[in-house]
Amino acid sequence: MDKSFVLFAVTFIISSSSFSQPGDNWCSQQPRAQFSTLKQVNTSRPWFKVYNVGYNVYAISEPYNYQEVISYLILGKDFALLFDTGMGLDSISLTVKELTSLPVIVINSHTHYDHTGGNAEFSNILALNTPFTLHNAEYGWQHSTVKNEVTPGAICVDKLPNKDTTGYRIKPFIIHRFIKDGYIINLGGRRLEVVTTPGHTPDALALLDKTNGYLFTGDTFYEGPIWLFDDGTNLHDYERSVTKLALLEPGLKMLYTAHNTPVAKPSQLTALKTAVAQIKSGQAKGMEASNLPGYSFAANARLFKFNTFSFLIRKDQL
Repeated sequence: MDKSFVLFAVTFIISSSSFSQPGDNWCSQQPRAQFSTLKQVNTSRPWFKVYNVGYNVYAISEPYNYQEVISYLILGKDFALLFDTGMGLDSISLTVKELTSLPVIVINSHTHYDHTGGNAEFSNILALNTPFTLHNAEYGWQHSTVKNEVTPGAICVDKLPNKDTTGYRIKPFIIHRFIKDGYIINLGGRRLEVVTTPGHTPDALALLDKTNGYLFTGDTFYEGPIWLFDDGTNLHDYERSVTKLALLEPGLKMLYTAHNTPVAKPSQLTALKTAVAQIKSGQAKGMEASNLPGYSFAANARLFKFNTFSFLIRKDQL
């Protein structure tokens, strides 16, 4: 099977706890219930919805594409940090400029295309030094790989300033500095610690704001089907990463996740660790994914369902 199709097909799996997928009318989708409890911040670009979700933390949501990806702008006194840059379907840098005049540092939770779409708009990008990261930075993601993101059933084109998506791709970007596990990003009066979390991808990471009790989890955890299917996935690494994050739970007040809804309870980290342990031990059996509606492409995967999240896992990882 063509790798670009596999990447597309599995990517939409992660997009929604209610299993949204291409074919839904994304112009008529109602916001998820959690957003009604959050304070929205008005900006001039209708593609993005921005919410104040914590102390100087803005969730920048893209609800009009089935990925429902969420990036985060975190403000200090001297610098702002943008955690992920979204789909690249509209200019996230222009939205960021409406929210802050501070110089912006970018770091990605990982370098899948739905999290690096706006990287090329920024010059100060921090990243892990992995072959996966270097490849995605050098080559970006070509239209042939991401074209399904802009099919009529997958996107509300009317929300975009440029409705011609025939050339849509993710541009290459330049890494300003390589960082490692434990690296501290000082924003001025606010320190963020890099916590490496390989598993979903080799370059997955989380950000810890220890003072405020915030953890930004990327795709290592969100409420929805979590993708452990791609060639870059490693279930053993993922198990170690979720164990690592669960140890942080006592000091946390809030999780900020990268798809569907921004805010989750720290107790989800223990639930995540327990779920992975049940899968590894064989206690959780899972289901043949290809037998389920919408998963026909996943002939070599099993789906494991839990309370607020699930996993699509390639069989050779089990």
